[in-house]
Amino acid sequence: MENLNKALRDVGEDIVSEIKRLGITRDEFKASGRLEKSISYEVKGNIVEVSALEYIGAISEGISKKKFPNVNRIREWAKDKGLQPRGAKGRLLSRTDANMKSMAFVIARSMADKGISKRFGYQGSGFLEEIKKDVVTNVTDMIAEAYKLDIIVKLKEI
Repeated sequence: MENLNKALRDVGEDIVSEIKRLGITRDEFKASGRLEKSISYEVKGNIVEVSALEYIGAISEGISKKKFPNVNRIREWAKDKGLQPRGAKGRLLSRTDANMKSMAFVIARSMADKGISKRFGYQGSGFLEEIKKDVVTNVTDMIAEAYKLDIIVKLKEI
């Protein structure tokens, strides 16, 4: 099953690189780099498990309205992005912890009311679904070819 194992590793590498290419690079969802670093795969038997930080789903699918996002994570994101808090009249405020928390709360409230990203119509970018559609045909062909080669090797051993 050497060919199958190699094909599964190739599939994992392809999926991870596509997620990084489409979701992080093309759609420009990068702040601290933690999400990109978290994307990985593991082959378990005949299964390729791809994992990433939980909020990758929110970026791809968006968040359901009325679901209040985590304010502390938004505050971390805002710090990583270098966002500057503003007062009620639009004046810049200092980046104190209290001001950053207030700004994060306002962002979270807006996300709960409207959705996640204006440039995607306040919905997710849909990159995970796009990857699923693109990868299915390619993966099927790769796995079928690997099985075929492994069967030929086993038949030669008989």
